[in-house]
Amino acid sequence: MTGNATDRTELQTHFFIKAQKKRLDKRFKDSKDPLHIVIVRDMWLTGFDAPCCHTMYVDKPMHGHGLMQAIARVR
Repeated sequence: MTGNATDRTELQTHFFIKAQKKRLDKRFKDSKDPLHIVIVRDMWLTGFDAPCCHTMYVDKPMHGHGLMQAIARVR
């Protein structure tokens, strides 16, 4: 989870620093890793390729280039 200093204290314990997000990125792309489900809001939609991922559920309105970028991330 990402956030900022104005978020509630109980949420701040769940914020990930850049190194933690990089580790999750690597784990998610590894088909042998037990991490199979990731819920994200605004990250990994553009510039993120995960060939081992076969399904992406998008729960927000998308169109044009952003939609095409998101669709192209999975096989």
